[in-house]
This record gives sequence, structure tokens and C-alpha cells, in this order.
Amino acid sequence: MSIVVRMVDQDNNNSSSKTFFQASESVKNGIPLTIKLPPIKAEAGLLGECMRELYRRREFTDAQILCEEKSFSAHCAVLAAESEVFKDELMSAATGGGAREIRLSDISNPEAVGFMLDYMYGMDAGVWQDYNPRTQEINKDVLRLARRFRLPGLTDRAVHWLSKDLTTGNVVERLSICEDFGLDMLREKILLQLTFNNKALSEISHSPKIMQYPRLMQHLLQMTAAAADDSKGKRQKKA
Repeated sequence: MSIVVRMVDQDNNNSSSKTFFQASESVKNGIPLTIKLPPIKAEAGLLGECMRELYRRREFTDAQILCEEKSFSAHCAVLAAESEVFKDELMSAATGGGAREIRLSDISNPEAVGFMLDYMYGMDAGVWQDYNPRTQEINKDVLRLARRFRLPGLTDRAVHWLSKDLTTGNVVERLSICEDFGLDMLREKILLQLTFNNKALSEISHSPKIMQYPRLMQHLLQMTAAAADDSKGKRQKKA
């Protein structure tokens, strides 16, 4: 921007123009102003939280999971994103003009389906801290669902609960569950504990429950014999 002054000679009626001020480039474009705003808040996981809220409210659901006489509402997008098996089954499921339906005929405890959906929606950690199926049958159904829909994270949660409150009164049942579902790591850890506890090993080996599991009984008897030989060897060395 320039300021131009026009000077007029009254006698000669002549006029001339002179430029007295030439604005800088910054003035041409305006004077810069600096505004400080707080940093942009991270919104990672915002979509997930929105989907969890819709799940809690049972809004805009387009899938029905049927188990026994109970129906669970869910969102196809979440189920398909979490499990390729679910994705394939949903694509082949007839809609009938409404929500897609999947019936879980091999699951007898609807509570297990609720645990699975809570896991797939990534519910708060507090939900899983309270994970406490009323019976091992419910936990076994959770393991069946995890295996069917290939959800290793759900298997991990069920395994952690399976390892809680172990006693000589329930360890045979827990070991049989490990064998049925291929939970080798937990099985080996339990057997290792028994190896170093001869009293517990002897009690389990003579328990009537062990008769229901021939393979497990054979394995425990072998461990008992090995423990006895080891104890005998130590006594001979002391003598």
C-alpha cells in the first residue's frame, strides 16, 4: 500500500504527484496475529467407544445371536471385524428382510455368549475382572465359542479363570478340560505343581474321580511312581 500526495501549483495550474510512504509486504497482506489454542485432543478409539455404547443400548443392531431361548443383539460390522468365521457365517445367513441370524446350537449356556460379545466389543477391563462363570460348564462353553470363532484372546480369559482356586478336589476336572480343549500350557503347569507336591499327587491318584479319565489316571500314576522312586533314591543316599 502506498500513500500518494497530489500537489497543485495554483499559479500554473499544474499538479504533480509524489509518493511519500511505501508500505512493507507484511502490511500489504495484513498485520500477523498469533492465537494460542490448547492442543488437539487425541480421539483414538472414539469409534470403538461409540460402538460399545450402541451395543449397551442395543441400538442400530443388525445381527441376532440365538442360544437356547435367548437372543443377543449385535452389529455385523463388529462381529465380522473381530472374526473371519463370523464374517463368513453372516454373509451366508439369510436376512429375511431383517437382522441376520446365527444360531449356536452347540452352546447350552447363553451366559457364555454374553461373555463372548463383551470380549468382541472390547468392554472395559472391569468387566473382565469380574469374569466369574457360575459353573465350569459355562466356562467350557466360552472355550467352545473361542475355538469355533477363532478368538485366542477369549481363550486366554477362560484359561485364566480355569487356573483360579485350584484344589485337589477340582484339579482332575480342570486337567480334563485342558485335555479336551488342547490347553497344553495350563495342563503342564498344573502337572508340574503336582510333581513337587507328593501328598497332593497321592490324594488325586487315589480319588474316585480319576477313574473317569483313564489317560489322565495313567499319567498321574506314572508321576506317582516316579516320585516314589525319587524319594527312595534320596533315602538310600542318606543311609
